Amino acid sequence: MRDVIDVEFKILWTAPVRLGTGSRDIHAVQGPEDAIYFLSRRWPGEKGVSYAHAKERCIAAVSHRIPVEASREAFVTACLDARLMSMKGY
Repeated sequence: MRDVIDVEFKILWTAPVRLGTGSRDIHAVQGPEDAIYFLSRRWPGEKGVSYAHAKERCIAAVSHRIPVEASREAFVTACLDARLMSMKGY
């Protein structure tokens, strides 16, 4: 009899994006799936052009249409624009 093993694969960035200001991290976003969740459900800032671009790029990365690190760059730009992080968290 064969056993079925459930395996969850998650796309991760080479380094998480640490959100917050000052010395305290508010949240660490690990990859494009986490970023989509954060953008969709926890985004506290204005939803402008960089926000829309980040969401689009993260969806494309999860769909394997673009390199995963390209989604990270777009997410970082949106977070910087919304002042959710400093360059230190990059």
